Amino acid sequence: MRPIDEIIFKTQRLKDLLEKVPEEPTYDTWMDQIHELLDDREQLLAAHGPDLKDADQTVIRQLVDDSQHITRLIEAEHQRLGMTLGTARQERKTVKSYVDPYEDVDSNFSGLFDQQT
Repeated sequence: MRPIDEIIFKTQRLKDLLEKVPEEPTYDTWMDQIHELLDDREQLLAAHGPDLKDADQTVIRQLVDDSQHITRLIEAEHQRLGMTLGTARQERKTVKSYVDPYEDVDSNFSGLFDQQT
């Protein structure tokens, strides 16, 4: 397989993976696959960059377009994760800010009257 073909294959695989973000149980595996493909692709581009000058310009343009698309997909996922993290922080802050109104009552029944949700 020519280096350009391997780069094209890894680029297409990246696009396919990024367009289908999985649910929580397999998210970590998905993220590991993304990182591995990005690393492999970067190494291929670094090793065979000079050889790409001789490649068909249509193929090179397609690779550039695909790379830009991959960048947009990664940025969208990064933004989604930031929003998810912000929501989790807000929920944690809300839980921490709960004040037990029966804290000063000398009784073992205070938990029955008001519960933290």
